[in-house]
Amino acid sequence: MFATALVMALGAAPEAIAQDATYSANDVKQHFKELKTRSLKPAGKTRALCIGTRDECNAKEAAETGGQIAVTQENDSAQTGALTADPETKAIGEGFNLLVSFEYASARLSPTAKANLREFAKGISDPDLESAAFVIEGHTDGIGSASYNQRLSEDRAGAVTEFLVSVGVARDRLKTVGYGKTRPKVADINDPANRRVESKLVLE
Repeated sequence: MFATALVMALGAAPEAIAQDATYSANDVKQHFKELKTRSLKPAGKTRALCIGTRDECNAKEAAETGGQIAVTQENDSAQTGALTADPETKAIGEGFNLLVSFEYASARLSPTAKANLREFAKGISDPDLESAAFVIEGHTDGIGSASYNQRLSEDRAGAVTEFLVSVGVARDRLKTVGYGKTRPKVADINDPANRRVESKLVLE
């Protein structure tokens, strides 16, 4: 009550009160730098698997005796931690949850959301990331029609993008997409946790 009265007395809007971010610029930087490093690693190499006895699979001995070696090719990219990207947006599947939650049917950013986004903007301004591009994905819960949720998810992603641009992130580094209720975060499609915005690094 005292804090509220003080705000009203000073004529400041509640939203103007400083909010603590739920993650730091360093968290953002480390997440995306790790993904960028992994994305630059060569794809999984192909290795030959010999089908036969130990002697038959000894290439040197087979060559000397005129024998033949039967091999199959196996790609071991799964074992190298290769990253997969969305075929449409080229975004790496491991996103960073911006923790921008929304009230039902709203695309308005809360003070905490803005604090988080300021940290995000600082994180991606790191020299190692300043040329990287990001997809900003909007998502909704399952309440309402598909068309309504699609539009709402686009509005939410757009609100995030516009705020990031307002604090200095170049617009050409951000691509905004909305997925409506098609990609829930939790199994219960109506859970408020599904109302969110995520950012993903675009695979170079």
